[in-house]
Amino acid sequence: MSARRSGLRATIAFALALGATSAFAVDPAATRLPAPGSYVLHSIQSAPEASLLDAQGRRTSLSAYTRGAVTALGFFYSRCADPLGCPVAWSTFEETRKQAETDPLLKGRLRLVFVSLDPNRDTPSVLRMLETQERGGDVPWVFLVGASEAEMTPLLSAMGQNIAYETDRAGRRTGAINHMLKVFLIDPEGWVREIYSTAFLTTEGLLNDLRTLAMEFPDASNAVALK
Repeated sequence: MSARRSGLRATIAFALALGATSAFAVDPAATRLPAPGSYVLHSIQSAPEASLLDAQGRRTSLSAYTRGAVTALGFFYSRCADPLGCPVAWSTFEETRKQAETDPLLKGRLRLVFVSLDPNRDTPSVLRMLETQERGGDVPWVFLVGASEAEMTPLLSAMGQNIAYETDRAGRRTGAINHMLKVFLIDPEGWVREIYSTAFLTTEGLLNDLRTLAMEFPDASNAVALK
């Protein structure tokens, strides 16, 4: 393994360790969640279209991963070490996926998507390493990125995902990207039905909403035909 990949893996491992406590903290409200399917998740906005790169470096449309299945989509970047940022989403996705794999209602209907905020560093080769790490099972976890920052701008604007590049005193970028953690729950027709921030993103709550949408869309499927 190259020094660059080794360093990246160490950064991710450190970030996940920092975020684990926040992501798996017991949420008192979780025991008071309504039964799945007993409430309505209203449409908020249509998930926008975008041309992105997959982990193989192939051009793909975002809609290929936001249509057909019940989808949880989060924005991240691999060097994020904010304990209230990307590691929270990562840990929540991992636990959600683990539980969904044994849930007949979700395992064939749920898809997880991570879109990187850092196209300069999160190249397809980096995404391929991350995707390989999360490969297997009946719940796919897909990693995507724009070809450039300019290509990412319209998507981030449409999703209301504001970012700012941290700089040092000399005005040089440090590599840190300031952003509010957001995870989007998207139905098979491409409508955003819920948006979670750090304060409201829990495995229990996400699973409850995922099951609610899976009941609403019994024909949903997480199979994706790649071109």
